[in-house]
Amino acid sequence: MGVKTKDVVARGLAAPEGPVLLPDGHVVFVEEMSGSISLFDGTEVRSIFQGPGSPNAVTLGTDGHFYFAQNGGVVGTWRAACPAIPGIQRIGPDGKVSYVATNIADFPIKAPNDLVFGPDGRLYFTDPAEPYDPTNRLEDGRLFAVGTSGDEMLLDVGKSYPNGLAFLPDGRLVWVETYERNVCILEEGRRRLLCQLPEGHLPDGLDVALDGRMYITTVTSHGLTVVSPEGAILEVIRLDSDALPTNCCFDGNALWVTDFGEGWADRVTTGRLWRVETDAQGKPQTPGRI
Repeated sequence: MGVKTKDVVARGLAAPEGPVLLPDGHVVFVEEMSGSISLFDGTEVRSIFQGPGSPNAVTLGTDGHFYFAQNGGVVGTWRAACPAIPGIQRIGPDGKVSYVATNIADFPIKAPNDLVFGPDGRLYFTDPAEPYDPTNRLEDGRLFAVGTSGDEMLLDVGKSYPNGLAFLPDGRLVWVETYERNVCILEEGRRRLLCQLPEGHLPDGLDVALDGRMYITTVTSHGLTVVSPEGAILEVIRLDSDALPTNCCFDGNALWVTDFGEGWADRVTTGRLWRVETDAQGKPQTPGRI
């Protein structure tokens, strides 16, 4: 285990989140504060979409569309003046934006957070339903799936905060619950607690290595917490004392990591994109489309 290198490759980002690796090696991520979807081409960052609301994460479909979780401005108060209907949106190669879903099985989508395509080709996503506030939790968080093989509310996780999600090499869905610092697995339609992270390790996003290791961005640890398939804490990768890492995605043995930076609460664009070389090999992305 260990980190070979960790480098900041882009600065001045507006609350970056939810990255995805493209087939050409570029990385796309959202900037919540500006309502943007942005692309890093290895040299510079440029916006490929900007609109109302606040996208929370993005992924690529086999149809060439980008699919993104539109929290509507619920999560970031900086977008209150530019609200959008919460839901799952997509943007095509022609730049046209449309909604995939704003409700599923009679459940309204309230503040979708992270999303990933599953082995069945459906798009899976978390919906914590409310802004992040562990002291005043009113609504239940949920897990959803949407796609040609059926739309479904998978699980009500109660008054938790379901956040990042991914698929393990064996096809099981794993997600984190931020308030309780839980790492959970969906087994036979039920939630199984894999482990609870230590105090000071609030989980946000994650990605999974081929060997099943989970690399979890833990904002208050200023880095990533590495968890074994059995739930043991293997390693803590510290980025920087002012880093607030939000999510990550594998690129071979490297991780692209989005980082809000400490200025985000004051609406200052202190966000960064990191490239972290590890000793792991990332699990290939699961293709899908809706």
